[in-house]
Amino acid sequence: MANQTNLSSTASPVVTTPGEVTTVNVTTTGNTTHNHPLIFLQTAAAQGIGGTFAVLALIITCHQIYLHLRYYTCPNEQRWIIRILFIVPIYSFDSFLSLLFFSNDNYYVYFDSIRDCYEAFVIYSFLSLCFEYLGGESSIMSEIRGKPIKSSWFYYLATLQFCVIKPVMAVITLVLQAFSLYKDGNFSPDSGYLYVTLIYNTSISLALYALFLFYFGTKELLSPYEPILKFCTIKSVIFLSFWQGVVWLILEKAQVISPILL
Repeated sequence: MANQTNLSSTASPVVTTPGEVTTVNVTTTGNTTHNHPLIFLQTAAAQGIGGTFAVLALIITCHQIYLHLRYYTCPNEQRWIIRILFIVPIYSFDSFLSLLFFSNDNYYVYFDSIRDCYEAFVIYSFLSLCFEYLGGESSIMSEIRGKPIKSSWFYYLATLQFCVIKPVMAVITLVLQAFSLYKDGNFSPDSGYLYVTLIYNTSISLALYALFLFYFGTKELLSPYEPILKFCTIKSVIFLSFWQGVVWLILEKAQVISPILL
C-alpha cells in the first residue's frame, strides 16, 4: 500500500525587500515546506471583481422578480419564471464564495452541492413552464397527435431522472469528500470523482436529449414565446458548465494546461 502524504496549504505574507510584502502560498508536504506566489484568482482584486458582479447579479435579478410579482397577471407561468430566476444569485454567490475560499481544501465542493440541488429544480421548473405555455399535457397531446415524437411522459421522466440524480450525487460527493475519497480531476478507480462524473454525464446527456426532442417537437407551438433563447440559456448555464469543468480537468490531467493550484 502506498504511503499517504499529508498536504496543507496556507497563504502567508513574505517580506522580499524592505518595505515590500508579497503574499505567497505556503504548501507543506510531510516535513518539506514550499512557497508559491499567489495566482490572480487568489488576490483581493479578483475577490473584489467577483463580489461586485455577484452583487450586480443579485440586484438585477431581484428587480426582475419584483416586476413579476408587481405585475402578477399570469401566476401559472410567472411562478415558474421566478423560480428559474433564483438560479442567477445562487450561481453568482456560489462562484464568489468559491473564489473567496480558493485553496487546496476544496471548500467549493460544499458550495457547489447547494447549487447542484437547485440546478435540478431549475430543469424541472423550465420543463413545467414550457408545458404551461402549451396549456398542459392534454393540450400538448392533442396538438402533436400524428407527429413522429415521443409521449410527453418520456420528456418528464427523462428530465426528472436528472432532477433526482443531481441532488443524490451532490450528497454522495459530500460524503466522499468527508472521507477524502473525492478530488476533482482524479480519474483513479480508487477515487469517487470518476464514478460521479460517469453518472452525471449519463444523466445529463439523457436529460439534454429529452429537452432537444421536446423543443423540436413543439417549437412551432412555442414560437410566440421565443423558445430558442430560453432553451439555449438553460442548456448553456447548466449543461455546458458541467462539461466545461470536465474538459478543463482532462486537459490539466493530460498536462495540456498547467494546474491552477500546485
